[in-house]
Amino acid sequence: MLIKTVRFSIIISSIMPRIAAGIFICLLAAIPSEAGLKVYYIRHAEFGHNLRKQYENVPKEHWPSYVGDSNAVTPKGKEQIEAATGKLKGYKFDFIACSPIYRCRQTILPYLCDTRQTAEIWPELAEFNGEVVPSFFNGTLPAPAKNLLRGDRVGLPDDEKQFFFLRPGGEHLLKAAPKEDLPQRASDIKAALQNVVTLLRQRFGGTEKSILLSGHGTNGRALLQMILPKNRWPEKISIVNTGIWMVEELPDGTFALRMLNDRPAIEVKAAK
Repeated sequence: MLIKTVRFSIIISSIMPRIAAGIFICLLAAIPSEAGLKVYYIRHAEFGHNLRKQYENVPKEHWPSYVGDSNAVTPKGKEQIEAATGKLKGYKFDFIACSPIYRCRQTILPYLCDTRQTAEIWPELAEFNGEVVPSFFNGTLPAPAKNLLRGDRVGLPDDEKQFFFLRPGGEHLLKAAPKEDLPQRASDIKAALQNVVTLLRQRFGGTEKSILLSGHGTNGRALLQMILPKNRWPEKISIVNTGIWMVEELPDGTFALRMLNDRPAIEVKAAK
């Protein structure tokens, strides 16, 4: 009887670590992940206006037809759109919003066609001059205009209407104060960007959804600064054509940078 008891004890002691490991794995599986809302932002492909500086010392008669034209995609831009279409297919988006500007729509249109998705037009994602951005974070600005979306009505070609639709209340373009009134213009544009952040939080905050925004270089840089706490800003924010940044909402409601220009945030140097 003593021998049987000893053998039983040996067997139990040998299998207990495996039982404990199994219980631990089950407990790990039962812990919910802390994945939060993910916001992706893609800059449009290269269009003719992006080459203006490159050709500034070349006589205009020698310019290719697309140089300087913000509605003409360059040969490189066509390649970028094709590559971006494949890149975007690697993600699953629950919602897509797009700048009303032609070049942003064209950048994601092949992706929308191939995946049979639609994008909502957000006028606040339109581009603006970068000279207003420093004023967003320095000094006091006047109150923004009460109605920022008072520009022309957003127009969509018939062949794009199956892929893009207007947001209720966002049927008109953003109209900020003129450049001559820099403080007021900065206030208006800052308020428009804050509206983007508000829309994201109100519609999707606290969820695990993935959102894609299609926009511009300056707009994308400023929006990233608006959505991130200042102590999480990258040292340098420069978005390449069809480059993507992504931020993720943390349990405390703030956002953290996860990707910039398709590179993991761990490879991006933080601001001092």
